[in-house]
Amino acid sequence: MRCLALDYGGSSVKYAIVNERAEMEITGSGPAALESTEAFLESVSNLYNQYQNQIDGIALSLPGFINPISGEHFGSGVYSDILAGKNVIELVKARCACNVSVENDGKCAALAEAWNGSLSGVKSGVVLVLGSGIGGGVIIDGKVLHGKNTTAGEFSFFLTGRDYNAFDASWMSVGTMGLTYQICKQKNLDLTIQDAAPMMSLLNTMVGDKFPKFNEEPKKIKADGRQIFKWIEEGDHEALIIYQRFLHSLAMMCENIQITLAPELIVIGGGLSCAERLIDDLREEIDALCKATMITDEMKAVVVRSRYLDECNILGAMYNYIQQYGM
Repeated sequence: MRCLALDYGGSSVKYAIVNERAEMEITGSGPAALESTEAFLESVSNLYNQYQNQIDGIALSLPGFINPISGEHFGSGVYSDILAGKNVIELVKARCACNVSVENDGKCAALAEAWNGSLSGVKSGVVLVLGSGIGGGVIIDGKVLHGKNTTAGEFSFFLTGRDYNAFDASWMSVGTMGLTYQICKQKNLDLTIQDAAPMMSLLNTMVGDKFPKFNEEPKKIKADGRQIFKWIEEGDHEALIIYQRFLHSLAMMCENIQITLAPELIVIGGGLSCAERLIDDLREEIDALCKATMITDEMKAVVVRSRYLDECNILGAMYNYIQQYGM
């Protein structure tokens, strides 16, 4: 069995031809299709037309509240404006003559790790995907938890501050978009050349007054994850301050999850998890946080890196397809 698996994020869509052994045979990426429902459907159908003779179906990973059985998208996430209230499975099937499955991106990540990754053989675990926002999923007794209105594991909305603004939420304090925005504002970088530039501009209207003002023109430097960690390794002052805040917020998230659900493991995935130092730095921050707040070892989060890093959503979409349609 082979499927065209697509992972729709805030800045790009990644795709792969995946088989039933969790092997990716063809991979690629393109710009996010955020403009309209038609743009989203074209991005799917164009790839389907290219690979239709090699696949049995289409497996989608999407942000938002999604019913994986019916295919309905109930809103939330960067595709909410174009997909909320619509049935994604029916829309895609109308364009592509094959079986289609869809699941929330964070829950796809959890499914991938439970299938053949860092949670394989683990009864209870949690996955945090450090993407544009914070995807995630909860595995209990080997099954993904959907919860009321399919909102279980929507970790982007964890509260990590108390200032009554966007930075209180983890999608800003821990997500790549928030991290990039803060770096850009502190280093006077051009927001219009960054990934997800329209969202960056919207953020600027909401919280831009909280950052320094510069007289000179913004620098034309793209602050992607690789560049940010390069600055951190070089000891860049602004980058280190923002990174320390990021680590503290992420450690708070992990400990709150641990105390609430007591999972055996918390798996860290997504693009930022590719940075070699991240897991060790996070473990040190969790140790410091637990020591300062007298949290015992029995309630200390055990964090590990995702086996699949930024590929977990694609593989989880495939596993969801297998669960829906069988082999």
